[in-house]
Amino acid sequence: MKTSLKVSLIAVMAGALALVLILGASIGSAAPNAALVDDLILIGNGYADGVNNTGEVNVFDVNSMSVVNVIAKSSEGSGLANNHGVLLDSNPRFIWNSNNTLTAGMSRLVKYDLMTMAPAGTLDRASADVYAFTTGLCGLEWNYNDSSTGKLWATSMSAATGNGGLYDYNPSGPPATGYVDNTDGAANGSTCGIAWNTSGGTAYAAAMLARQTTPVAWPGGPPDFTKTIASSSNLHMVDTYKAGNIAYVAAQAKINIVDISTPTISEVATVVGPGAANIHDTKVSHDGGFLYAHNRNGATAIAPTETGTLLVYDIGGVVGGTGTKLAPVLIGSAPDQGSSSVSCGTQLLSKAAYTGKPVLTLSKTGVVWGSLVDYNDRVLTVNYSVGNSGSSTVAALQTTITGSTATNGVTLNSASSSLLPISLGTIGVGSSKPLQLKYNVAGTGSSFWTSTTGTAKDLGGTTYYYPPEA
Repeated sequence: MKTSLKVSLIAVMAGALALVLILGASIGSAAPNAALVDDLILIGNGYADGVNNTGEVNVFDVNSMSVVNVIAKSSEGSGLANNHGVLLDSNPRFIWNSNNTLTAGMSRLVKYDLMTMAPAGTLDRASADVYAFTTGLCGLEWNYNDSSTGKLWATSMSAATGNGGLYDYNPSGPPATGYVDNTDGAANGSTCGIAWNTSGGTAYAAAMLARQTTPVAWPGGPPDFTKTIASSSNLHMVDTYKAGNIAYVAAQAKINIVDISTPTISEVATVVGPGAANIHDTKVSHDGGFLYAHNRNGATAIAPTETGTLLVYDIGGVVGGTGTKLAPVLIGSAPDQGSSSVSCGTQLLSKAAYTGKPVLTLSKTGVVWGSLVDYNDRVLTVNYSVGNSGSSTVAALQTTITGSTATNGVTLNSASSSLLPISLGTIGVGSSKPLQLKYNVAGTGSSFWTSTTGTAKDLGGTTYYYPPEA
């Protein structure tokens, strides 16, 4: 792409400007398994104390087994500081984050835009709507696991009698009226996980402190306490392999593998791998043959060096999800966070749908003498706008200007060159960021051309060069 920008030197001694923006990609190494290539994992990165820990959502690429981006930071908006559950919206450009700690008697969901990388609204519920809900939210799930219903169910972390359970959050309608207590009236019934079976007629809710997984008629209850499954350790998030009717329940140092057609625990897998003593959530891969188990590693006061770990298990290993192993086999692990020791909740994204070429454009918005001193020294200021075209489908993250050259003897002034590389941060789809560069134009002719270079990343961490590297 070449953009010609002409300004008469008679007026401002600027000339014609041009920026070449041609995309080039840096491709990572081969994936450990073809079924894992397409998975990006969003990890709700928990607690923010303003010192060691910052609330955020980490983007974990299973292909490279590493965190490739950080989004939904607590600095971007109220309610993002304590991300727990992460759920894809009915419009797949958005996700919902559940907030675990807010003002007493209040709960909050934050909608986050994956194309602009910015909050897109909040949904609060007062105590009257959430049954004296005083602690916050954890798990999230759509009605019948179908986002088109537009109705969310959230799990209650309240340990008060009668408050642990599920309630209808209904983000597109009136305050919640539906509530299911899955704790059998227990005072220690904080509910963390929620998942569904193949038909969508039954939910499986994991009560953390009551240490039980209970089938619940979906939606609206009642729970079937005759089939409640007891655990020897606290339970957290739960996910199901729908094709096989198997639930994987995070139970700290164990994963309870439940035959949800019975329901009975078919296998209790002792989790192996780095930092595996505090598994808080599980997620079955898009393919169905792999399980991602997430260790959140401890209390809020732990230093950021005490990172959590994402463990990848083979539970079938068959592309297409045609089989499942009841005894998971660890095939890889990697740190999943770097700034918070309390993280919880995952959501899978298809890498192919959320990565690609940010369509960056550059336009000139003004050419001026910045001051009388600049005029006398023949230092010209050129104001640009770097935009992410509306034809783009992905945000440009970590956008950076790396240099600018010119013709006709014009050079980049030290006031600008000393700032290189210049970080423009995230440029969302349809938005832009200003850029100002100064040039030495003494002795030039009536015009000159400039060529400006930069880089940007997509959600999956791929770096693009403008223009491409040789």
